[in-house]
Amino acid sequence: MQQDILIIGVLFPAIPLMMINFGNRYSVLATLIRNLHDNVIRDNTTPDDASRFLRQIASLRKRLQLIGIVQTCAATAFVAALSAMIAMYLDQVSFGSWLFFTSIVLLMVAMSLFMLEIQIANRALDVHLSDLEDSQEWEAYLHPPRKSRRGKTAAKKAKQVKQTKQSGTAKSDDDSSLL
Repeated sequence: MQQDILIIGVLFPAIPLMMINFGNRYSVLATLIRNLHDNVIRDNTTPDDASRFLRQIASLRKRLQLIGIVQTCAATAFVAALSAMIAMYLDQVSFGSWLFFTSIVLLMVAMSLFMLEIQIANRALDVHLSDLEDSQEWEAYLHPPRKSRRGKTAAKKAKQVKQTKQSGTAKSDDDSSLL
């Protein structure tokens, strides 16, 4: 199998772009972990919250490990692609071909693990969505209690009665001063 330096050069720019994507995911994951840490430390957690936090921690730990492996595979693939370009430049075609093949295999492993990490992230988001669906607050939000006209008129009548009692008390105080 004969490759030249141009074929390897086509793969070359894709690797840093993938590494940037993986790095961004790592940064977002680190932010999630820090926020979770702050929430657990700052707030008093209930047993239900504690079990949910433990599931999140397990998911985040697995995702963190996968992203670390993905980044390592991508970085190794980048070094292998660079080495393949150098080998092709030095007319070491057979060795360059093997290095290029290794680079492609490592990228395939990285992408496969990245897809697995995405699935874990989706399951974690599904847990959050189910928590939202189970929340009782939605019922009150979607179906607020209606205020009837009776309630308003009854409140007005109660206010009028209260005012008349207060004015009656003031009138009786005025009558006692006349004695």
